[in-house]
Amino acid sequence: MTFIRVSSTRGDYVLINLEQVAWATVEERATSGTSRLTLHMVDGATFQLRDAEAEAVLAGLQTSLGEIGADSV
Repeated sequence: MTFIRVSSTRGDYVLINLEQVAWATVEERATSGTSRLTLHMVDGATFQLRDAEAEAVLAGLQTSLGEIGADSV
């Protein structure tokens, strides 16, 4: 089981179990890379991450879950 820690809007931190992520959407800026990552959980909850936190979590997801290339879909 893999967890990631993300900050909440209240300023505290939440642990997210990556096994409970149903899908994720990534919005990228053309010049600076990832700008927003939204995690959609199996229970219907969503978590939005921005900028550096989104980039760090995306890197963690890619490491933990692997990355599927566009030609593999």
